[in-house]
This record gives sequence, structure tokens and C-alpha cells, in this order.
Amino acid sequence: MTPQLLEFVIPLLEMDLSFSCPVAKIPGKSALQIALCKEMRVEVRLATLLMENKEFSEALTLLSSSVKEVRRLDDKLLLVDIELLESKLHFSLRNLPKAKAALIAARTAANAIYVPPAQQGAIDLQSGLLHAEEKD
Repeated sequence: MTPQLLEFVIPLLEMDLSFSCPVAKIPGKSALQIALCKEMRVEVRLATLLMENKEFSEALTLLSSSVKEVRRLDDKLLLVDIELLESKLHFSLRNLPKAKAALIAARTAANAIYVPPAQQGAIDLQSGLLHAEEKD
């Protein structure tokens, strides 16, 4: 990777690409983003991209190692993101008990900190999806 490309890419990968970066919204660029994330070791963003490309098992494997490190660092907001993503992945794999367990873990971590409204909405949406799936 060239130094000019790295200069451009590093600030982009440090941001939440799903909301702020116009490059992330360009269709057909997910393969490039996956390659960049693998090279830059941005695990959570990489897991999100893998989920979008329907590579659920690989994303779960990646997240399992990230959860241990984030718990050790005590970063609650990132832990909420990871647990919510894990719940979405298990839901996509039709493993509802693990999806519910991950969602409960995300809510538990979210109760300890301030969670932005958009993220709280994502947690509530995932909860609604799980309840609808169970016909509750």
C-alpha cells in the first residue's frame, strides 16, 4: 500500500465509516474496505463489513477475540457495539438463544454508561426483531 493511500485511509478507518464517510456509502467498494481493514487491523469495522458481505462465521470468530481485549480495556461503549453486532450475527445465523444472550450483554453494558440515541435505537430495534421472531 502506498504512503499516500495510507495517509488518506488511516483517518477514515478511525472514524465510524457507516455514518460519516461518503466512501463507505459507495456501492461495490466493500471488498476494498475489507482488504484495508485486514491490513490496518480494525477488527470491529472489519466484522461489520464481513456481516454486510454475509460472511457471518468469520465475523463471529473475529469478534470473539475482540470482546476479550475490550473487556480488559474496560471500554463500555465499544463493548456495547461489539455485543450488538454479535447479536445481529447470531440472529443472521438463526441462533436465537445466543442472539438474545448477546443483546442482554449489550443492554447490561449500555446501562452503565451514556449511550447515544442512535445506538440505543439500534439496541431497541434488535430487541424488537428478536421478539418478533419469537412471535412474542
